[in-house]
Amino acid sequence: MAFSSDVRQEIARVAVTKRCCARAEVCAAVLCSGGLSFRGMGRYGLVIHGVNDEIAGRYIEVLRRFFRCQAALGTIETPRLGGLTRYQVMPPEGEVPRLLRELKLLDNTRLFGLRATPAREVLKDPCCRQSFLRGAYLAGGSTGNPKKAYHMELAVPEPELARCLVQLMKGLGVPARHTRRKTQQVVYLKDGEHMARMLAILGAHRSLLEFENLRILKNIRNEANRQVNCDNANVDKSLAASERQISMIRVIQKKMGLEKLPEPLAEMAELRLRHPDLSLGELGGMANPTLSKSGASARMRKLEAIAEELVNG
Repeated sequence: MAFSSDVRQEIARVAVTKRCCARAEVCAAVLCSGGLSFRGMGRYGLVIHGVNDEIAGRYIEVLRRFFRCQAALGTIETPRLGGLTRYQVMPPEGEVPRLLRELKLLDNTRLFGLRATPAREVLKDPCCRQSFLRGAYLAGGSTGNPKKAYHMELAVPEPELARCLVQLMKGLGVPARHTRRKTQQVVYLKDGEHMARMLAILGAHRSLLEFENLRILKNIRNEANRQVNCDNANVDKSLAASERQISMIRVIQKKMGLEKLPEPLAEMAELRLRHPDLSLGELGGMANPTLSKSGASARMRKLEAIAEELVNG
């Protein structure tokens, strides 16, 4: 999990300089952390869950700076996760309706008047779309160890939101997929190129460089393994061919004697018997005069034909 933690930490330190980007990121944090609830008659509860204190501190500062909202910091123990502490950013209940209006999350046409996906206005600019994905990752994102496998995911509470993220990522050149895992919806990537693109979109440039270095080393290692496997397969194939050739030469030796063969064929037969581990090209180089691989192969085919005639005749 070290690489995933590094990615999250780097994203949490990306500066927020524009209000539109702050709105998109906080909107994603609200929707993806699942901390929005309806309490009746225009009253709403809002908690933004953070994995660590740095992410929580980021949203407290963003809410104060861009939305004039003084949120409180709380903590909660998670026994199912080994007793880890999770952090909560809690805006004052009286300010929640105003904050939701600024985030464009209120909609009277929807159940309880709350949106499950961001409004078009929130995602109108490329910088806002990147900020929304940044907020989604900080709320429920993780990246697997690239030394082992390529895997990045965003976990969200609702299918509609997952489909929205898939479309958003697709529009930015990152074709993601969506599945369900227990009570969560998971948007995921399993391609190295797509993950690299996503890291760049999120602003995790240092992690991107590390990821690319690891990917290059992994490709080199895989290519070396493929070459070794290919070489081993060629050696096995060559040894099998040599055993078959020696077997047919023994037939000729037993039934008629190698001395009765034409001199070029007898020479090739003797070379094969003395050097069972050499390739045909190497045997041809030892002939007098030397032969090409195709020339040595032609002589070996003539020996095989003679052996077949002796066996069948």
